[in-house]
Amino acid sequence: MTGIGLEKCHLERERGAGCDIIGLAKHESVMNMKTLAVIIASLVCLATMPALSAPRPNDEPGAEARGKRDIVILPIVFYTPETKFAGGVGGLLTFRPPGAKPSDRPSSIYFYGIFTQLKQFSMSWEPEFYFGKGAYLLKGRLLIERYPDKFWGLGPETPDAAEEDYTPRSVQIEASFLKKVLPRAHIYAGLQLRYEDFRILKAGPPGGLLGRGAVAGSAGGSVVGLGFILNRDSRDDIFFPRRGDYWQLSALFNSRAFGGDFTYAAVKLEARKYVPVFASHVLAFQAQLQSVSGTPPFHSYAKLGSDLMMRGYYAGRFRDRVMAGVQAEYRMPLFWRFGVVGFAGLGNVGPKIGTLDLARLKHSIGAGLRFRVSSRETTNLRVDVAFGKNTSGVYFTAREAF
Repeated sequence: MTGIGLEKCHLERERGAGCDIIGLAKHESVMNMKTLAVIIASLVCLATMPALSAPRPNDEPGAEARGKRDIVILPIVFYTPETKFAGGVGGLLTFRPPGAKPSDRPSSIYFYGIFTQLKQFSMSWEPEFYFGKGAYLLKGRLLIERYPDKFWGLGPETPDAAEEDYTPRSVQIEASFLKKVLPRAHIYAGLQLRYEDFRILKAGPPGGLLGRGAVAGSAGGSVVGLGFILNRDSRDDIFFPRRGDYWQLSALFNSRAFGGDFTYAAVKLEARKYVPVFASHVLAFQAQLQSVSGTPPFHSYAKLGSDLMMRGYYAGRFRDRVMAGVQAEYRMPLFWRFGVVGFAGLGNVGPKIGTLDLARLKHSIGAGLRFRVSSRETTNLRVDVAFGKNTSGVYFTAREAF
């Protein structure tokens, strides 16, 4: 559904998108042997996926869905200078409760666990439950990790030379509950809460922004927030939409009054549109605007770059108080369960909406391979190769970017 592995997994998106099982974002324009190894490993996993999927009867579109489950489990193996050798497992479970109709939206649980040679780890569990015939949606996330990351400072033009490595130890708990308030208009409304406790175990170089404590959050702390979510969801499928739209406005208010160490607000506005082309092709569009006010910790600013928006840039390569981005993707089948996509995006960050430099937008362009893991559900695995300005990325991911 932010990735795990060679790029840290950032899950700041709403469901319907994916999370990196293995991802790599580089800062050189020429791919090295590690990138090639990721591509090969991704293709091997795709080829063996039918053997890793749990067998089940009635595995055809429109089959009776009462109590049926799909589970996909993937091995994760990689190497980076920051982690040395690392491995683990990731998976996605989709199911409908007894009595559900095939047309009811499936619930799901995404999970992964990563362990490295340097005793680092990252573990996540993300349930998403539809119930009451789709009238209610309960989502959650538990993330526990001690995993390396990178920071280049704030602003749209931070140089590559400003790169700082740091290792946080964090626990994050998120939950939201939504109710369909206008069924005919497909509108949901609800509440969300978030708790995070993080400590910076290692930061370098010593003279960097983090090393000398020049930015909020350099010494760690806790974040406690409450907020609301309002969305419209008319997609025909939550895993691989072919038509419909998705709009969401979310606001999270974090405060010392709730027991945290930081006071700031984070607002996100997102719009997606899916247009069928020919019999089985899809043209998908997404626009996103994020804004942060107050005094957030450095890792909570609006970010550009991930496996979801502006692929090809390291997750959070550019960050500031505002991020705006748009992207489009053309999706088409190849043969059997395989498909291909082409995508392109534009975006930037800045201290205010009015200061976004439209003349110097960052660009992202790329292509990807898709493999459908079940003939009943439309869950895809994806391998994307993306390029930006003086950077590139490879992503092996479950679910679509949007």
